[in-house]
Amino acid sequence: MDVTIEKRFDRVELKLDQLSETVAVLARIDERLVSSHKRLDRHEVRLDLLESDIRVTERAMAKVSGKNMVGERMAWIVFSAAIAAAAKYF
Repeated sequence: MDVTIEKRFDRVELKLDQLSETVAVLARIDERLVSSHKRLDRHEVRLDLLESDIRVTERAMAKVSGKNMVGERMAWIVFSAAIAAAAKYF
């Protein structure tokens, strides 16, 4: 009877050892997962900052582009008026 109990205790110890190894592996996996999530969160924050900078730049470029279009139109009007005046008087 003592031999049977010893065998059972050995099996229980073996299973406990396997369980502790599995828990250690799961802990390492969890640490990697947590670090990956932190890295992703950091990248999301950086992307949000870059996106807001791009929006600011787009607005500034649209303003400048609008002013340049008005200036270019005025230049073409003056140029065509000068050509029309030169054609009429010369």
